[in-house]
Amino acid sequence: KQWYQRRVAITAGTLRVRCLSAVPAPQIDSESGVAGVPEHVLSLADQICGLSLHETGQLTKVLKERLGIGEIALAGPAAAAAPAAETEAEPEPVVEEKTSFDVRLLGIDSSMKIKLIKALKETIPDLNLVAAKKMVESAPCMLREKIPKAEAEALKAKLTEFGGDVALE
Repeated sequence: KQWYQRRVAITAGTLRVRCLSAVPAPQIDSESGVAGVPEHVLSLADQICGLSLHETGQLTKVLKERLGIGEIALAGPAAAAAPAAETEAEPEPVVEEKTSFDVRLLGIDSSMKIKLIKALKETIPDLNLVAAKKMVESAPCMLREKIPKAEAEALKAKLTEFGGDVALE
């Protein structure tokens, strides 16, 4: 039996795995200072270089599972602070509530067209009767842009009451 121990070290966003075993370490060439690389390692490197991007992702996933490695941040200076960040709970991202809305008329109930035109003319003071009629007939169209939430909801409620299909965006 061969005895071995696996050590995993993470420094500056890189991963190094050292396996200590009963197999002797390769001899280092005294002239170049580099250890001789076995043929099977070179063959494996050639196979990995020939993988597609999708296959490389799959290989990474399999190796992480087999070696018990979690997600590793690859940021340079931030990697040194990663162990401290893991101990603290991450705050929930703050979702900002929209304050301005666009009101869009998507469609109309043709049986209530006249009532909808009158309601649109009353709720949007800048419109005359002809402009309100053109707007209703050209649905889907934008009625108002960037208005406060309360005003947008009131407009939607009124136009929906008179047969309009209205959306807030």
